[in-house]
Amino acid sequence: MPVYFSDEEQPVDVFWVYPTILSDNTTYLMDISDPVLRKKAQWTLVEQASIFDSQANIYAPFYRQNNVKINPQMLTDAKPIFDLGQQDLIRAFDYFLEHFNKAERPIILAAHSQGSVRVVELSKAGELLTGDVESLKRLVAAYVIGYSITQSDLDLNPLMKISENATETGCFIAYNTISDEEGKEKEGPTIIPGTFVVNPLTWKTDTTFAPASLNSEAAFFKHEHPESPDRYPNFAAAQVVDNALVITNISNPEELPASSVTFPEGVYHMYDYAIFYENLRENVGDRIHSYLKNGNVT
Repeated sequence: MPVYFSDEEQPVDVFWVYPTILSDNTTYLMDISDPVLRKKAQWTLVEQASIFDSQANIYAPFYRQNNVKINPQMLTDAKPIFDLGQQDLIRAFDYFLEHFNKAERPIILAAHSQGSVRVVELSKAGELLTGDVESLKRLVAAYVIGYSITQSDLDLNPLMKISENATETGCFIAYNTISDEEGKEKEGPTIIPGTFVVNPLTWKTDTTFAPASLNSEAAFFKHEHPESPDRYPNFAAAQVVDNALVITNISNPEELPASSVTFPEGVYHMYDYAIFYENLRENVGDRIHSYLKNGNVT
């Protein structure tokens, strides 16, 4: 953990699965002993998983993820490579349960991008607390941001459900952020037709427009000053449109540059957490409070 993160024990644990950090031209599979890649994985704690700091105990295992170049085939032709990382995460979760959580605290699952693909796929298969009703009662929520969940996914595992409000527990939260430019949804590689989309300004799946006034604060982390991100209250409005979360009325568009070939301009995948940072942080607190108050899944 970053040294400035709280070391005070919290009443909830988070199992964090980091997004794609491997993008070189030499290997399809992450070497988890590589110090450069380990540093990149740890940076995701700063940029994204810091929404849990001082609210939950963060457990963030290294796993052998696949290279971004084979992400489009990770559930098809490249699945044997993908499955190596899945086995890492199953073992890591078992270790987490036995040595860290010890059945003493409820659990949040959290991830982004490739990490979210992995959590969704494992959850569909009945892993990570979704194998039976009793295990599911321990789930506060699963933040699988930057990926998609469709009805066919829920049909595969009826214990999975999509969040419909800000305080529901035992549920999944997913969305993919894009601009309102026509056709932009088709350019988002993590957007699957028929996905449910939870609007992080309202925590509902309906198509109601949520004005920028509901956006508590965006936070963009910079390596030069990781402890003090650039913050922007009321950064953007958001609305569920078709299969994506469309943002408009952006106050500081310079924070959203085109980032890569994988995510072209207007596909704000890299900033799924940053744009709604404080809303996510507040929601974590709301769901934890709801869980502890009710003592169970609602």
